[in-house]
Amino acid sequence: MTTDSTPAKKHSLLRKLLYAAAAVILLGSLLASYMHWEANHLELNENTAPADCVPGLSGLRILVLSDVHTNLPMLEKAARMAEQAKPDMIVFLGDLYTDFLRATHAGDYITQMKKLSSIAPAYACLGNHDMALADNVERILKEGGFTLLRNSAAFVTIPRLGNAEFKLVGLGDVREGDFFPERCMSPRAFAEESAMPTIVLSHNPKGRELLGGYRWDLMLSGHTHGGQIRLPFSSSPLLTSEGETMYSGFYPYEGRQVFVTRGIGYMGPGRFNCPPEINLITIP
Repeated sequence: MTTDSTPAKKHSLLRKLLYAAAAVILLGSLLASYMHWEANHLELNENTAPADCVPGLSGLRILVLSDVHTNLPMLEKAARMAEQAKPDMIVFLGDLYTDFLRATHAGDYITQMKKLSSIAPAYACLGNHDMALADNVERILKEGGFTLLRNSAAFVTIPRLGNAEFKLVGLGDVREGDFFPERCMSPRAFAEESAMPTIVLSHNPKGRELLGGYRWDLMLSGHTHGGQIRLPFSSSPLLTSEGETMYSGFYPYEGRQVFVTRGIGYMGPGRFNCPPEINLITIP
């Protein structure tokens, strides 16, 4: 006598599929939880610039912040960490808000910016997400004690370094068509300013590609979020912005240096193996 085992086989297969689906859901939930946790685990990282990166500014300490993306709690953490870092100056590299989110709690952002600017002289440029909300962002930065450099420059003196002076340039966002170096930078051919160390603030590191004919030593950028998702044992992030090859740390470029911070905030589901950061850069 034979027994039809087809229903039993179907039941066994269905059970295995349910177990597999449950495992996938569980792993997905764990991964999502971890990515959310990492995205809110801010680091203060100390980075030493390459030798002779900016001549004449040995010992300069710059605190770099970027890409808050409407994340007030993370900005509050950054302000607390900044106090411990004891920088000579602070720079914010744009994307305070995310442009498709409402620009709310301006007073709270001003409070945190004031905390930062009370630590050291503070400067800022705008990012692509700031452009749609530029009036609000500019007001927050200025009332928060930051000097906004939008295609403009300032001459900065550092008392701790014997009144060492350098030119600080802040450019608009290259992606949004607000990038006009000719308004504030000198051509490399001009010998007069060639001895003046020059640091450039450009939210998007792609800006470097348009500055070949201008005089500068170091560019500080954000925008990439470090790629946000980096697989273990891989040197490149899973997510890149517009094919960008500079996403975190120092990179040589045509005899100059570009530094890219991973930033404070994020877009999308979170971060993996790419925690948010603020950076204390020391010029050797």
